[in-house]
This record gives sequence, structure tokens and C-alpha cells, in this order.
Amino acid sequence: MATIKVDTSGTRYTVGAAPRPKNDMDGRQRTDRQTGTPLFTTQLVKVDAEGAEILTITTPGAPQVEQGAEVRPVGLVAIPWQQGQRAGVAFKADRIEPAHAQASKASWCRRRPETDPLTSDWD
Repeated sequence: MATIKVDTSGTRYTVGAAPRPKNDMDGRQRTDRQTGTPLFTTQLVKVDAEGAEILTITTPGAPQVEQGAEVRPVGLVAIPWQQGQRAGVAFKADRIEPAHAQASKASWCRRRPETDPLTSDWD
């Protein structure tokens, strides 16, 4: 099964529907084949320069997100599939986290040139 890494930069994601268990045809919750972790699907609204699109993304474990929250899918991949005459693309991510989690990390890592000894003028 081929997977295509999805570039999420420059894209906003909002939770369209809360996470729910991913069930098989018999109603049993599916699990990750490698870890046995229960799988969940979360509907996200993707907005970029070209417009909006609704994606259903599968993750191991239930993301701790609510409808309407801005989020960031981490490790997002697209998986093309075909069964007989039907074909499509499935989306899978390592996790879905609040968008502000990335912003917090980025602001903590940012250097202020006027106070940073590596970039300030020593003369």
C-alpha cells in the first residue's frame, strides 16, 4: 500500500465532527495492526488558498479535540485505494493536536536578536 506524505504547512484545519470509533462491518472497533491501539476517525475541514475540503482522518487513539477547534494533524498521509470499481483516498495521521500547541512551541524557541549572545554584536 503506497502512502503519500501530506504537506500541512499553509493550511488551517478545524474539527468538523468530534472523534468517533472506527468500526468494521460487524460494528467492532478496528485496531492498529502493529500496536493494537483502537482506531478513531475525526472529520476535519481543511482550508487553504484553493478553498475548503472535508477530510476524515484516522488516528490511533482518540484525539483530545472538540468540534470547532483549530487543530494540526501530525504525520498526515494520503493512502490511495481501489476495490473493484470503487476507488478513493484515505487519510491517516499519527495524531491530531490543538493548533496552539505548535504555536506555543514555536514562540518558546524563537530567539530575540537583541538579547541573544549568539546574534548580538560583541563590539
